[in-house]
Amino acid sequence: MSDIVFISPSREAAALAVRMTAGQNDITIVAARLQEGVKAARAAVENGARVLVSRGFTHYMISEKMPHIPLVEVEFSGYDILRAYLEARQTGKPIAIVDSSAIVEGAASIEDILGIAEQSVKVIIDNYQDYTLGIERAAAAGAVCIVGNQAVGQQATARGLCGIVISSGQEALNRAFMTARHLLAVERLRDANVQQIETIINSVDYGILAINKEAGITAVNSEAERILSLARADSAAKENLIARLRQCMAAGDRQFGVIEKFAPGVEVVANYQSIISNGEVIGGVATLQELRHFQAVERKTREELARRGRVAKYNFFDIKSASPAMLTAIADAKHFAKYDATVLVLGETGVGKEYFAHAIHLASSRKNGPFVVVNCAAIPENILESELFGYTEGAFTGAKKGGKTGLFEQAHGGTIFLDEIGEMSENLQARLLRVLQEHEVYRLGDERVTPIDIRVIAATNRDLHEMVQKGRFREDLYYRLDVLTVEIPALRERKEDIQAFVQLFIAEFNAQYRTSVEGIAPAGLQQLQQYDWPGNIRELHNIIGRLSAQTADATISESDVKRVLKYRLRQPPAQAVSPAARSVDAAAIREALVKTGGNKQKAAELLGIGRATLWRKLKNMD
Repeated sequence: MSDIVFISPSREAAALAVRMTAGQNDITIVAARLQEGVKAARAAVENGARVLVSRGFTHYMISEKMPHIPLVEVEFSGYDILRAYLEARQTGKPIAIVDSSAIVEGAASIEDILGIAEQSVKVIIDNYQDYTLGIERAAAAGAVCIVGNQAVGQQATARGLCGIVISSGQEALNRAFMTARHLLAVERLRDANVQQIETIINSVDYGILAINKEAGITAVNSEAERILSLARADSAAKENLIARLRQCMAAGDRQFGVIEKFAPGVEVVANYQSIISNGEVIGGVATLQELRHFQAVERKTREELARRGRVAKYNFFDIKSASPAMLTAIADAKHFAKYDATVLVLGETGVGKEYFAHAIHLASSRKNGPFVVVNCAAIPENILESELFGYTEGAFTGAKKGGKTGLFEQAHGGTIFLDEIGEMSENLQARLLRVLQEHEVYRLGDERVTPIDIRVIAATNRDLHEMVQKGRFREDLYYRLDVLTVEIPALRERKEDIQAFVQLFIAEFNAQYRTSVEGIAPAGLQQLQQYDWPGNIRELHNIIGRLSAQTADATISESDVKRVLKYRLRQPPAQAVSPAARSVDAAAIREALVKTGGNKQKAAELLGIGRATLWRKLKNMD
């Protein structure tokens, strides 16, 4: 069966169509009329026909019984009407034209052209079922020869009148077949679009179920069917979804992240949304995803962020203390985490400012977003600008092909931690101020702005207020940063925490060095508690690492501690460093760099100071 089928109520028209389509395979010709024509049309569709062609009363009956099937009517041409009219004229009998308004008007035009005015009775059939009444009206008007479609002609003959059938000529059939081919092309294009949409909705990893305004299902993908089948009560689950969708449609709104329990052990995250066209709700769509799958995707995302170093690692459970001052700082940080505002963390080098930044992020509403760490002191200014703001291709010599996304953009939806903010240059301070004010960034070499949604946590060991007074830090930026402030006390102000840190670090280095140090002698601990720890926890961590590596016994002795602290205990307090001590500091730095082959990170660890502090001291030594 071809895609196009011509149901011809006339054997003559069928024979003509066969001759016209000889050698062509896209049209099948079937001779059948009225009810038989309808049966033939149904059989054709069942066998794969996409477009039907018919004419007259048979076309009318098919359109009524099969309204959703594309159907083309063979409309009589002027030539067809002229041929039938001239045939009727040759009988010499009074003529009546009984047919649709188009045919009747066509016959009237022919009479005008031929100069034969009002020579025939004209009866318009508005409904094909009225054709017998039309014949009666024509006969009552004195007509003996009746011209019309096949039903009219045959009925007139059956009544003893002269019936002339208007037959479809080659012109009318050609036009109908051309229209059918165009319609078939449209149907194939529609099929391709439907298949494309079906492929798309079946390729996503979440279920889709859509309904129209009458709550009839218009689309359901394979994943939705799979999820619904898990409930072992597909119909009930579908009804619940449809009921929820209808509620959304009635309100014209949407609902996201609704947890639906379909069955024991089957929980689904559902989103419901109305479909609105021209201001009218025409349907609704629900997207479904198993909760366990949703959680797996979130976990995978966090793992990927962790792989890129864009995830927070520490929470408030990792920050322990017995110090009242430290407990106050922790309480402040927990409280500030609730508010989506800039946080400024103050404290000396090595007190654990980054731990607080991690914990604040994980306790905030942005905990599922990225956490980006930037050390403003460890990166040269020209590199830091491109790292923070990104750049376009060709922005400068050596710019990466395709450009680069800046760290502010990478932090979108999350938090950016700007450590050592006091070391940022005035130029970058101005650009950072714009980010905080406008929530948008310009990439280097780009004129377009990129809106961003970030929270800024900044940290410094500098006195920013003093720097503002000395003109070394922008006052407007300072007040933008100093919104919520957390002050972390130095280790010398909370020496009650030293013992806990020592035990924690010994366990850490036992695992790292595969040692079996059990603890520290009380006198050794006392030595550690008497020291002021200018490098704070970082310095203590490095000292315990050195003691763990050097101690041969199970317990770190007092002599072990004295030997390691010998150099440090000779130094005057950090707040009153003499020029001689500064020269010793410079000498110690040079010696450490020699010992580590110029490796600044290892040199800083050897000295018990942070890398940023070492960097700053090196700049002062130049």
